Amino acid sequence: MNTAKSPRGIQEADVWAAADALIAQGLRPTIERVRQHIGRGSPNTVSPLLEGWFATLGARLGVSESAQAPVDDVPEPVRQAALQMWQAALEQSKQAAQQQLLEREAAIAGAEKTLAANEQHLVQREEAMHQQKKAMDEAMKLARSQSQELSRRLDEMQQLLQEREASIQALRQELAAKLLQREADQQQHAEALQTAAAERQRLVEQFAGNERRMLAELDRVRQDLSTQKKQQSEGEKKAQARYEELHGRFVQSEEELVQARGGQLSAEQALRSAQEHMADLKALAAARDPQLQIQLQPTPESARMRSARPAAARRSLPAKSLRKNRR
Repeated sequence: MNTAKSPRGIQEADVWAAADALIAQGLRPTIERVRQHIGRGSPNTVSPLLEGWFATLGARLGVSESAQAPVDDVPEPVRQAALQMWQAALEQSKQAAQQQLLEREAAIAGAEKTLAANEQHLVQREEAMHQQKKAMDEAMKLARSQSQELSRRLDEMQQLLQEREASIQALRQELAAKLLQREADQQQHAEALQTAAAERQRLVEQFAGNERRMLAELDRVRQDLSTQKKQQSEGEKKAQARYEELHGRFVQSEEELVQARGGQLSAEQALRSAQEHMADLKALAAARDPQLQIQLQPTPESARMRSARPAAARRSLPAKSLRKNRR
């Protein structure tokens, strides 16, 4: 048995010992079972070592074609079981090899697809880089043009800057002159403020004196006004008493007048009755004697007196109603 180490650090003896242990347990040695028994190793590392174990298994069991005679100390049932396991292991190894071959072919196909995709990607990147180079060339051309334009504008800005510096210098000189003038104006303003402050103090004192005089005058006016109010109140009281006295007299006069007018109305009513009776007599006399009718016709003066009497009676009626309302 070769004791050379595998590329991954797993020894051939480890794989063979694991396979023998699996056979002793009645299990078929597989790549996954060997890996689980050892506790490490990849399938690519365990697979060739396990195949080497299967290759020597026939000779170890005495069933290989190169063996001269079967081992006498191995019982026939064990030999038959080992032979079956050997055949099964070979079949499984073939299946595993075919599976690995299919996987490798699939991996190669995938790698070819990946390579084709990478080539397509490279072509696209080459085309993109070509487009980028073209865009960069155009950008460089534009940048050169812009650089020339910027250089021209820089020259113009430098010229403008020089002109502005000259203008700023002139403004500085003008500002210095204005500052001197401002200092002089401030001095004059300070003197004017001092004068104004003195004048203000004088006016304040004058105002205070005027205010005291005005307050004294206001007190005097208030006293006079209070006296006048008292006098006015007394006059109003006297006027009210006089008004009430006159009003009483007026009411009494109106009552007397009403009584007089009541007598006048009674006399006028008696007069009208007498006139109506006289008219009836005149009508009766006229019916008997026409000449007497002409003589008994009323004169304009008597007619005016008769028309005035009812008017006077009518004027007396509102006066009566007015007195009743006042009462």
